[in-house]
Amino acid sequence: MSLLYRYKPHKDTILQSVATRLDRAGVTPNQITALGLCLAFSSGLAALRGHLYTGIILFAIAAFCDALDGSVARAANRATEFGLYFDGISDRFSELFFVVGAVLGAGVPPSAFFVIGGAFTLLFARVYGRTHGRGPVFTTFGRPERLALLIAGILSPAPLNTVLFVAAALCCVVSSAQILALGRSRRAKLGRARGASSDRQTQAHVIQRHN
Repeated sequence: MSLLYRYKPHKDTILQSVATRLDRAGVTPNQITALGLCLAFSSGLAALRGHLYTGIILFAIAAFCDALDGSVARAANRATEFGLYFDGISDRFSELFFVVGAVLGAGVPPSAFFVIGGAFTLLFARVYGRTHGRGPVFTTFGRPERLALLIAGILSPAPLNTVLFVAAALCCVVSSAQILALGRSRRAKLGRARGASSDRQTQAHVIQRHN
């Protein structure tokens, strides 16, 4: 979660009617995620053929699907562990498809891959945190900021585009460091709590012996 995710409840409220209708129609969150992934692949193909602006539009629609699938999951109470991982992995490959097409076919500099590297770094950090029982972690930056910097970089001239790509990657690094640092902090607190509990038990045994 990032700074912009504090507005997620407002986003869910805006999309509630659409999410409810999709749920009643039998559309699942994972199907919306899969649709977004297909649109992102199409955006990469469009960019590869030199149609950069068409690719950007398709990529934006794919990003909207990413916003919609979570709203449907929460509105229909269909959030699952599989859906969480599927959504995160699909997000990264959506960005990869688009960037590959933009670099190979639309003249976008290879420095755009810094964004992809940062995105996967953040994904691995989140998976690591999740598998080690840390749960959702609030981070300063997330996907909204990353996509904004990616699109801004694609539309900007050199060398500003590379600066924006590097900034997006650094945002991912900062968020990854926050996740890992929080994990160490929680482990330290847990260790102190266990130590305090052990001390109390020891004191109780001493008191019982004296009694």
